[in-house]
Amino acid sequence: MTAVPRHLPSDRGRRPEVPSRRSRRFAVTAVVAVASIVLAACGGATSGPGATSRSRATTGPGAAKRTTVYRWGVVGNRGAIAQLQLDTPTAVAGITGRVVQIATSNSDGYALTSTGAVYAWGVNSYGELGDGRLTPYETTAVEVSFPSGVTIRSLANPMPFDAGLAIDSTGHVWGWGLDAVHDLCMTTGLVVARPKRLPLSGVTLATGARTHALFDQRGTVVACGSGDAGELGNGSTASVSTPTPVLGLPAGAHVTALVSSWEGSGALLADGSYYDWGYNEAGQLGDGTTTDSAVPAMVHLPGPVTQVFQGGSGPTNGQTVAVVRGHGVWAWGSNSRGQLGVGSRTSSAVPVRVHVPAGFTFARVASGGFASYAVDATGRLWAWGDDRHGQLGTGSGARLVTSPVDVGLRLRQVSSTAQNVAGLSVAS
Repeated sequence: MTAVPRHLPSDRGRRPEVPSRRSRRFAVTAVVAVASIVLAACGGATSGPGATSRSRATTGPGAAKRTTVYRWGVVGNRGAIAQLQLDTPTAVAGITGRVVQIATSNSDGYALTSTGAVYAWGVNSYGELGDGRLTPYETTAVEVSFPSGVTIRSLANPMPFDAGLAIDSTGHVWGWGLDAVHDLCMTTGLVVARPKRLPLSGVTLATGARTHALFDQRGTVVACGSGDAGELGNGSTASVSTPTPVLGLPAGAHVTALVSSWEGSGALLADGSYYDWGYNEAGQLGDGTTTDSAVPAMVHLPGPVTQVFQGGSGPTNGQTVAVVRGHGVWAWGSNSRGQLGVGSRTSSAVPVRVHVPAGFTFARVASGGFASYAVDATGRLWAWGDDRHGQLGTGSGARLVTSPVDVGLRLRQVSSTAQNVAGLSVAS
């Protein structure tokens, strides 16, 4: 499968443009100007004292299983307006070891191996590949350069736009890339070219999108970054540089998953109840309104949620897809490109049932900018929504699909943030 350059608007696959009422609060030119200073301080080489050093050997029962990571959709920039687009899944080269988790940001992909190493590929304008360099685009995965002795246990999925987040084996969080609105909970510097430890400990879950991030720290959900639409969940629309507790979740509730999207946030609880908060212009909070909320509100569904994923990459989209035990898959929010999977393009501010093909059971779901995905009980990948940039991965040339279609690939995991998609295949 060959990469085909496509001429598209320059903001495709990057941080989407923010409406005037939601100021970026920084000039991109300032970020670029300080990049060389940051690199000088961090060092541009990927070897030396700051590079990760760990064994690549994999032992145990799963050692014989071969993993392959795929990428497709808009996967990078070439020049001011040209972009690289893949219409069908293409294997990512450069990853050493068995991959156990994948994640995406708005135009980058990440893979965690069984030995605790992290690999990254994609656009690297702000150091979001974490190897100490700023490069136009990396088609081959590079290793994220953690300090010696750091072993990563899990990745945030999705990542903040143009940035990365990872949780190590001791419960500390590491961040790298662009920290323009303190979404990495840092108070100094805009570009972090190598991973830096965040002021958090005892962390078990993390997620981020656009310019905010969420963490479960010793059973308390905290957030930092931009609060423009109330996505921090602390009752305010102010931005914060230090972790602030999310208010309004049930007392003593155990959070099993955190999700995020463009100015949106959500938490899945152990009892199957799901709460979300933040941006709601398309009804993506599922509460029957289009009013933003700065505190969590429970979404009413016909049964307990077993898995959920928020999608949305800008102010004109935003949708949530959830697997409901005993009741199939439900979705709500924007449907301008068919991303709710209900056979139409009508948006919904309340949950509606996805048209899952007869005889199939969707086990896991994901959603990007204008498209959604599911992996069924047999590992078959399904996709629906926008396909203008190849993000459905079918290579059919269709511009949109309003109900799930078989992509023709078997995966263990799928992740998407904007128009870029990553998938993990595990050989049986």
